Amino acid sequence: MGIIPPEQLSIVKDTEVFRYYFVRSGEYRQSNQPSGYLVFGLASLCNHSKEANARVEWVNNEIGLWSHLVAKKDIQPGEEITLFYTNINEYLDACNFA
Repeated sequence: MGIIPPEQLSIVKDTEVFRYYFVRSGEYRQSNQPSGYLVFGLASLCNHSKEANARVEWVNNEIGLWSHLVAKKDIQPGEEITLFYTNINEYLDACNFA
């Protein structure tokens, strides 16, 4: 996972990388300039939903910071896994999100 310092996020917002950066919800609520985190893997493939069935759990250990995709309820085979995008208001096309 790559960490993007707050002062560099404006650069990322104008690139395709923007779709793959996450913010930690606690950090986002506390600061108008949180760090960004590049997350690859299954979590980066999840769409936004106001009624998300999964969440990202942040784990900081001796190896580093990790993002874990955690189900909030039983998810049935074939059901889409969704997340609530903490920074949804930063997406220009947010009005198109479910």
